[in-house]
Amino acid sequence: MHIYTDKRTGIKYVSYTDPSGRRVRRSLGTRNKSVATVKISEVIDNQKAADSAKVPLVVFLERYRAFLAATRKPDTAAHFELGLKKLLAFKSDLEFLNEITPALLDECAIFLKSKIKSPNAPGLNRAIRAIKTAMRQAEFWDLIPPQNWRKVSKFKESKGRVEFHTPAEIKQILKCFNADWQLVVLLGCRAGLRRGEMAALKWEDVDFKNNQIYVAPNKTEKHRYIPLAADLRSALVAAKKKTKGVWVVSVGVNRESKYFLSKYYENETAALPFRCHLHKLRHTFASHLVQAGVDLYRVSKLLGHSSIQMTEIYAHLAPADLSVAIQKLPTIK
Repeated sequence: MHIYTDKRTGIKYVSYTDPSGRRVRRSLGTRNKSVATVKISEVIDNQKAADSAKVPLVVFLERYRAFLAATRKPDTAAHFELGLKKLLAFKSDLEFLNEITPALLDECAIFLKSKIKSPNAPGLNRAIRAIKTAMRQAEFWDLIPPQNWRKVSKFKESKGRVEFHTPAEIKQILKCFNADWQLVVLLGCRAGLRRGEMAALKWEDVDFKNNQIYVAPNKTEKHRYIPLAADLRSALVAAKKKTKGVWVVSVGVNRESKYFLSKYYENETAALPFRCHLHKLRHTFASHLVQAGVDLYRVSKLLGHSSIQMTEIYAHLAPADLSVAIQKLPTIK
Protein backbone atom coordinates (compact mmCIF):
# COMPACT_ATOMS: atom_id res chain seq x y z
CA MET A 1 0.00 0.00 0.00
CA HIS A 2 1.41 3.39 -0.95
CA ILE A 3 0.47 6.97 -1.84
CA TYR A 4 1.44 8.42 -5.18
CA THR A 5 0.70 11.60 -7.15
CA ASP A 6 -1.00 11.78 -10.52
CA LYS A 7 1.50 13.74 -12.63
CA ARG A 8 -1.22 15.32 -14.79
CA THR A 9 -3.60 16.56 -12.06
CA GLY A 10 -1.44 16.55 -8.92
CA ILE A 11 -4.16 14.60 -7.03
CA LYS A 12 -2.95 12.10 -4.41
CA TYR A 13 -3.93 8.43 -4.88
CA VAL A 14 -3.59 5.30 -2.76
CA SER A 15 -2.79 1.93 -4.31
CA TYR A 16 -3.27 -1.46 -2.60
CA THR A 17 -4.15 -5.11 -3.32
CA ASP A 18 -7.71 -6.32 -2.64
CA PRO A 19 -8.55 -9.85 -1.33
CA SER A 20 -8.82 -11.23 -4.87
CA GLY A 21 -5.25 -10.14 -5.64
CA ARG A 22 -6.30 -7.24 -7.87
CA ARG A 23 -4.48 -3.91 -7.58
CA VAL A 24 -6.87 -1.13 -6.54
CA ARG A 25 -6.32 2.61 -7.15
CA ARG A 26 -8.34 5.09 -5.08
CA SER A 27 -8.33 8.89 -5.20
CA LEU A 28 -7.77 10.71 -1.90
CA GLY A 29 -9.32 13.89 -3.31
CA THR A 30 -6.48 16.23 -2.33
CA ARG A 31 -3.15 17.57 -3.53
CA ASN A 32 -1.90 18.07 0.01
CA LYS A 33 0.36 15.26 1.20
CA SER A 34 -0.43 15.78 4.89
CA VAL A 35 -4.18 15.64 4.27
CA ALA A 36 -3.73 12.57 2.09
CA THR A 37 -1.87 10.79 4.88
CA VAL A 38 -4.77 11.45 7.26
CA LYS A 39 -7.43 10.36 4.77
CA ILE A 40 -5.72 7.14 3.70
CA SER A 41 -6.70 5.17 6.82
CA GLU A 42 -10.38 5.99 6.39
CA VAL A 43 -10.34 5.09 2.70
CA ILE A 44 -8.59 1.77 3.29
CA ASP A 45 -10.82 0.77 6.24
CA ASN A 46 -13.98 1.51 4.27
CA GLN A 47 -12.74 -0.39 1.25
CA LYS A 48 -11.64 -3.41 3.29
CA ALA A 49 -15.07 -3.58 4.91
CA ALA A 50 -16.68 -3.48 1.47
CA ASP A 51 -14.26 -6.06 0.08
CA SER A 52 -14.86 -8.48 2.97
CA ALA A 53 -18.54 -8.66 2.10
CA LYS A 54 -17.62 -9.75 -1.43
CA VAL A 55 -15.28 -12.67 -0.66
CA PRO A 56 -17.00 -15.90 -1.77
CA LEU A 57 -16.60 -18.75 0.69
CA VAL A 58 -15.27 -21.04 -2.06
CA VAL A 59 -12.48 -18.56 -2.83
CA PHE A 60 -11.41 -18.46 0.82
CA LEU A 61 -11.59 -22.26 1.12
CA GLU A 62 -9.30 -22.72 -1.86
CA ARG A 63 -6.74 -20.33 -0.38
CA TYR A 64 -7.00 -21.69 3.16
CA ARG A 65 -6.68 -25.34 2.08
CA ALA A 66 -3.53 -24.46 0.15
CA PHE A 67 -2.23 -22.66 3.25
CA LEU A 68 -2.90 -25.72 5.43
CA ALA A 69 -1.24 -28.07 2.95
CA ALA A 70 1.88 -25.91 2.85
CA THR A 71 2.24 -25.03 6.53
CA ARG A 72 0.34 -27.49 8.74
CA LYS A 73 0.19 -31.19 9.47
CA PRO A 74 -2.45 -33.37 7.75
CA ASP A 75 -4.35 -33.80 11.03
CA THR A 76 -4.89 -30.04 11.21
CA ALA A 77 -6.45 -30.02 7.76
CA ALA A 78 -8.61 -33.01 8.70
CA HIS A 79 -9.94 -31.22 11.79
CA PHE A 80 -10.81 -28.19 9.67
CA GLU A 81 -12.65 -30.28 7.08
CA LEU A 82 -14.63 -31.97 9.87
CA GLY A 83 -15.54 -28.59 11.36
CA LEU A 84 -16.53 -27.24 7.94
CA LYS A 85 -18.70 -30.29 7.30
CA LYS A 86 -20.52 -29.74 10.60
CA LEU A 87 -20.98 -26.04 9.89
CA LEU A 88 -22.36 -26.62 6.39
CA ALA A 89 -24.68 -29.32 7.73
CA PHE A 90 -26.06 -26.73 10.13
CA LYS A 91 -26.28 -23.93 7.53
CA SER A 92 -25.96 -25.21 3.99
CA ASP A 93 -26.62 -21.92 2.17
CA LEU A 94 -23.42 -20.12 3.19
CA GLU A 95 -22.16 -18.16 0.20
CA PHE A 96 -19.84 -15.45 1.47
CA LEU A 97 -17.09 -15.59 4.07
CA ASN A 98 -18.46 -12.74 6.18
CA GLU A 99 -21.64 -14.75 6.83
CA ILE A 100 -19.63 -16.84 9.29
CA THR A 101 -19.74 -14.89 12.55
CA PRO A 102 -19.13 -15.78 16.21
CA ALA A 103 -22.90 -15.69 16.74
CA LEU A 104 -23.53 -18.16 13.91
CA LEU A 105 -20.73 -20.48 15.02
CA ASP A 106 -22.00 -20.39 18.61
CA GLU A 107 -25.51 -21.25 17.44
CA CYS A 108 -24.08 -24.12 15.40
CA ALA A 109 -22.05 -25.42 18.37
CA ILE A 110 -25.03 -25.37 20.72
CA PHE A 111 -27.21 -27.15 18.16
CA LEU A 112 -24.61 -29.87 17.56
CA LYS A 113 -24.06 -30.33 21.29
CA SER A 114 -27.78 -30.97 21.73
CA LYS A 115 -27.41 -33.98 19.43
CA ILE A 116 -24.63 -35.56 21.53
CA LYS A 117 -25.69 -37.90 24.33
CA SER A 118 -22.36 -37.80 26.14
CA PRO A 119 -21.85 -34.98 28.66
CA ASN A 120 -18.39 -34.41 27.18
CA ALA A 121 -17.70 -33.11 23.68
CA PRO A 122 -13.96 -33.10 22.89
CA GLY A 123 -14.54 -33.87 19.21
CA LEU A 124 -17.05 -31.04 18.84
CA ASN A 125 -14.74 -28.58 20.59
CA ARG A 126 -11.92 -29.57 18.25
CA ALA A 127 -14.09 -29.07 15.15
CA ILE A 128 -15.36 -25.66 16.27
CA ARG A 129 -11.85 -24.60 17.27
CA ALA A 130 -10.63 -25.45 13.76
CA ILE A 131 -13.24 -23.12 12.23
CA LYS A 132 -12.29 -20.33 14.64
CA THR A 133 -8.65 -20.75 13.66
CA ALA A 134 -9.59 -20.46 9.99
CA MET A 135 -11.57 -17.28 10.62
CA ARG A 136 -8.69 -15.72 12.53
CA GLN A 137 -6.49 -16.47 9.54
CA ALA A 138 -9.06 -14.72 7.35
CA GLU A 139 -8.79 -11.71 9.66
CA PHE A 140 -5.01 -11.79 9.32
CA TRP A 141 -5.43 -11.75 5.55
CA ASP A 142 -7.78 -8.73 5.90
CA LEU A 143 -10.64 -10.67 4.34
CA ILE A 144 -13.01 -9.92 7.24
CA PRO A 145 -12.99 -7.43 10.09
CA PRO A 146 -11.73 -8.60 13.53
CA GLN A 147 -14.37 -10.29 15.70
CA ASN A 148 -14.47 -11.84 19.17
CA TRP A 149 -14.27 -15.59 18.51
CA ARG A 150 -13.63 -16.31 22.19
CA LYS A 151 -17.35 -15.89 22.85
CA VAL A 152 -18.16 -19.09 20.96
CA SER A 153 -19.29 -21.77 23.43
CA LYS A 154 -16.79 -24.36 24.61
CA PHE A 155 -18.11 -27.54 26.16
CA LYS A 156 -16.91 -29.69 29.02
CA GLU A 157 -14.16 -32.23 28.34
CA SER A 158 -13.36 -35.08 30.67
CA LYS A 159 -9.76 -34.90 31.90
CA GLY A 160 -9.93 -37.07 34.97
CA ARG A 161 -9.58 -40.53 33.41
CA VAL A 162 -7.81 -42.18 30.51
CA GLU A 163 -8.37 -45.54 28.90
CA PHE A 164 -5.55 -48.06 29.12
CA HIS A 165 -5.03 -51.81 28.77
CA THR A 166 -4.21 -54.29 31.49
CA PRO A 167 -1.23 -56.62 30.92
CA ALA A 168 -3.72 -59.43 30.26
CA GLU A 169 -5.40 -57.37 27.54
CA ILE A 170 -2.06 -56.61 25.90
CA LYS A 171 -1.38 -60.34 25.83
CA GLN A 172 -4.69 -60.88 24.00
CA ILE A 173 -3.90 -58.10 21.53
CA LEU A 174 -0.51 -59.57 20.69
CA LYS A 175 -2.17 -62.88 19.81
CA CYS A 176 -4.17 -61.10 17.07
CA PHE A 177 -1.09 -60.22 15.04
CA ASN A 178 2.01 -61.53 13.35
CA ALA A 179 5.50 -60.49 14.45
CA ASP A 180 5.52 -57.27 12.39
CA TRP A 181 2.33 -56.02 13.98
CA GLN A 182 3.36 -57.23 17.43
CA LEU A 183 6.29 -54.83 17.10
CA VAL A 184 3.83 -51.98 16.47
CA VAL A 185 1.91 -52.93 19.62
CA LEU A 186 5.10 -53.04 21.69
CA LEU A 187 6.30 -49.69 20.37
CA GLY A 188 3.07 -48.25 21.70
CA CYS A 189 2.68 -49.99 25.06
CA ARG A 190 6.39 -50.40 25.96
CA ALA A 191 7.86 -47.15 24.54
CA GLY A 192 4.84 -44.84 24.38
CA LEU A 193 5.26 -43.89 20.73
CA ARG A 194 2.53 -41.97 18.94
CA ARG A 195 1.19 -43.24 15.61
CA GLY A 196 3.26 -40.74 13.63
CA GLU A 197 6.38 -41.54 15.63
CA MET A 198 5.96 -45.25 14.89
CA ALA A 199 5.63 -44.54 11.18
CA ALA A 200 8.66 -42.21 11.17
CA LEU A 201 10.97 -44.49 13.18
CA LYS A 202 14.05 -45.63 11.22
CA TRP A 203 16.64 -48.27 12.07
CA GLU A 204 19.25 -45.55 12.42
CA ASP A 205 17.16 -44.32 15.40
CA VAL A 206 17.51 -47.66 17.21
CA ASP A 207 20.68 -47.77 19.33
CA PHE A 208 21.15 -51.38 20.44
CA LYS A 209 24.54 -50.59 21.98
CA ASN A 210 23.08 -48.06 24.43
CA ASN A 211 19.73 -49.89 24.60
CA GLN A 212 17.57 -46.96 23.54
CA ILE A 213 15.63 -45.47 20.67
CA TYR A 214 15.77 -41.89 19.47
CA VAL A 215 12.42 -40.22 18.75
CA ALA A 216 12.77 -37.25 16.39
CA PRO A 217 10.92 -33.97 17.02
CA ASN A 218 7.27 -34.30 16.12
CA LYS A 219 4.22 -33.05 17.97
CA THR A 220 6.07 -31.28 20.79
CA GLU A 221 9.06 -30.35 18.60
CA LYS A 222 11.38 -31.95 21.18
CA HIS A 223 13.48 -35.06 20.60
CA ARG A 224 13.78 -37.71 23.29
CA TYR A 225 15.54 -40.99 24.05
CA ILE A 226 13.57 -43.96 25.35
CA PRO A 227 15.32 -46.94 27.01
CA LEU A 228 14.31 -50.30 25.56
CA ALA A 229 12.19 -52.68 27.60
CA ALA A 230 13.43 -56.28 27.33
CA ASP A 231 10.48 -57.56 25.28
CA LEU A 232 10.60 -54.58 22.90
CA ARG A 233 14.34 -55.06 22.40
CA SER A 234 13.83 -58.72 21.53
CA ALA A 235 11.15 -57.80 18.99
CA LEU A 236 13.41 -55.15 17.44
CA VAL A 237 16.36 -57.56 17.19
CA ALA A 238 14.17 -60.14 15.44
CA ALA A 239 12.75 -57.54 13.06
CA LYS A 240 16.19 -56.16 12.23
CA LYS A 241 17.43 -59.60 11.15
CA LYS A 242 14.79 -59.99 8.45
CA THR A 243 14.40 -56.44 7.14
CA LYS A 244 16.25 -54.69 4.33
CA GLY A 245 14.45 -51.36 4.47
CA VAL A 246 15.07 -48.19 6.45
CA TRP A 247 11.76 -48.22 8.34
CA VAL A 248 11.36 -50.07 11.62
CA VAL A 249 7.62 -50.48 11.09
CA SER A 250 7.23 -52.44 7.85
CA VAL A 251 3.47 -53.02 7.79
CA GLY A 252 0.92 -51.51 5.43
CA VAL A 253 1.28 -50.48 1.81
CA ASN A 254 0.40 -46.77 1.82
CA ARG A 255 2.72 -44.86 4.14
CA GLU A 256 1.39 -41.55 2.79
CA SER A 257 -1.96 -42.18 4.51
CA LYS A 258 -2.18 -41.38 8.21
CA TYR A 259 -4.56 -44.32 8.54
CA PHE A 260 -2.16 -47.01 7.33
CA LEU A 261 -1.55 -48.11 10.92
CA SER A 262 -4.61 -47.17 12.92
CA LYS A 263 -7.41 -48.44 10.67
CA TYR A 264 -5.94 -51.91 10.22
CA TYR A 265 -5.16 -52.13 13.92
CA GLU A 266 -8.73 -51.25 14.90
CA ASN A 267 -10.19 -53.71 12.39
CA GLU A 268 -8.01 -56.60 13.57
CA THR A 269 -8.84 -55.98 17.25
CA ALA A 270 -12.56 -55.33 16.73
CA ALA A 271 -13.55 -58.82 17.91
CA LEU A 272 -11.86 -58.41 21.29
CA PRO A 273 -14.18 -57.80 24.29
CA PHE A 274 -12.60 -54.41 25.07
CA ARG A 275 -12.14 -51.19 23.12
CA CYS A 276 -8.91 -50.87 21.13
CA HIS A 277 -7.32 -47.95 19.31
CA LEU A 278 -3.68 -47.24 18.61
CA HIS A 279 -3.29 -44.25 20.93
CA LYS A 280 -4.62 -46.33 23.82
CA LEU A 281 -1.29 -48.19 23.72
CA ARG A 282 0.51 -44.94 24.54
CA HIS A 283 -1.88 -44.36 27.45
CA THR A 284 -1.11 -47.90 28.58
CA PHE A 285 2.62 -47.22 28.61
CA ALA A 286 2.19 -44.14 30.81
CA SER A 287 -0.42 -45.73 33.07
CA HIS A 288 1.67 -48.82 33.76
CA LEU A 289 4.67 -46.65 34.66
CA VAL A 290 2.67 -44.53 37.09
CA GLN A 291 1.09 -47.62 38.66
CA ALA A 292 4.61 -49.01 39.14
CA GLY A 293 5.58 -45.92 41.13
CA VAL A 294 7.44 -43.92 38.48
CA ASP A 295 7.03 -40.20 39.20
CA LEU A 296 5.13 -37.96 36.79
CA TYR A 297 8.22 -35.92 35.87
CA ARG A 298 10.01 -38.98 34.46
CA VAL A 299 6.85 -40.21 32.75
CA SER A 300 6.46 -36.76 31.18
CA LYS A 301 10.00 -36.93 29.78
CA LEU A 302 9.46 -40.42 28.36
CA LEU A 303 6.23 -39.33 26.68
CA GLY A 304 7.77 -36.18 25.23
CA HIS A 305 5.19 -33.90 26.85
CA SER A 306 5.97 -30.20 26.67
CA SER A 307 4.86 -29.70 30.28
CA ILE A 308 4.16 -31.93 33.26
CA GLN A 309 0.58 -30.62 33.33
CA MET A 310 -0.14 -32.79 30.30
CA THR A 311 0.98 -35.85 32.27
CA GLU A 312 -1.22 -35.14 35.29
CA ILE A 313 -4.13 -37.03 33.69
CA TYR A 314 -2.36 -40.17 34.96
CA ALA A 315 -1.88 -38.91 38.53
CA HIS A 316 -4.95 -40.70 39.90
CA LEU A 317 -3.31 -44.05 39.11
CA ALA A 318 -0.81 -43.61 41.96
CA PRO A 319 -2.99 -43.14 45.09
CA ALA A 320 -0.57 -45.17 47.22
CA ASP A 321 2.24 -42.74 46.48
CA LEU A 322 0.11 -39.88 47.79
CA SER A 323 -0.55 -41.78 51.01
CA VAL A 324 3.18 -42.37 51.49
CA ALA A 325 3.81 -38.66 50.92
CA ILE A 326 1.32 -37.70 53.67
CA GLN A 327 2.96 -40.10 56.10
CA LYS A 328 6.22 -38.18 55.71
CA LEU A 329 4.77 -35.09 57.41
CA PRO A 330 6.56 -34.35 60.69
CA THR A 331 4.87 -35.23 63.97
CA ILE A 332 3.32 -32.31 65.79
CA LYS A 333 4.04 -32.50 69.52
